[in-house]
Amino acid sequence: MQKGIIYRIRKMLLRPLWKMRDFIYTPIRKRIEAGYRPASYWKKRHRKYGFDIRGVGNCALSESENDTSYKQARDVFLELCKQLNVDFAKIKILDIGCGSGFYANIIESQGGKDYTGVDITDILFNQLGQRFPGFHFRKLDITKERVEGQFDLVFMIDVTQHIVDNELFSFAMQNINSCLHEDGIFIVTSNLSESFRQLNMHVVERTMDFYKREFPNAIFSNPVPFRDKYIFSIKKHLPESIDQFNAD
Repeated sequence: MQKGIIYRIRKMLLRPLWKMRDFIYTPIRKRIEAGYRPASYWKKRHRKYGFDIRGVGNCALSESENDTSYKQARDVFLELCKQLNVDFAKIKILDIGCGSGFYANIIESQGGKDYTGVDITDILFNQLGQRFPGFHFRKLDITKERVEGQFDLVFMIDVTQHIVDNELFSFAMQNINSCLHEDGIFIVTSNLSESFRQLNMHVVERTMDFYKREFPNAIFSNPVPFRDKYIFSIKKHLPESIDQFNAD
């Protein structure tokens, strides 16, 4: 009898906690299952933050904290480009997910001239066009729309973790593969992990195998820590070039 009373009291006390758990987690789960709308999400975010680095960075951090993080990211990005012998002034460049123009500014500072920035929303394009009059900006969803033209360097920084659907991810990677010159370089960041995981409605982690499946005849650099993820390059090569590389 006493155990039955204790059980009923415990059940009564715990019931509100279970309800609270459902209240908190069920809406998040439903949003994940339904997916999210990237164009709408980023349009609202860029409208809110404008050219404040928190718009493309970590909005939970202060502007100064994000500035510090992005200065370090700039150094890592440029060091990788240096190792790859990238001469910004002589190549055709595509920046996927150009956002508020952080990397457009880097390219300009390094003498780059032939730059195209694409983004899923064009809400900042008027201001970007004024800041970088020699650069080109186009609205494009890399997961659904084909890229026109051929490029020597394509980079996609802080973007792939937001492509939560694997079929759309594959389309985006093949899209990039097709617009790279034969010896073109693709620089990308990723939340690498040992397995595919969805962290929330707009962030996922992938394994390196996801990238290697999409670029089977390519040379991968070793991933380097980059902010809260990793950065690495994928150098497009013809099969005979890879055989010679491996022989060396």
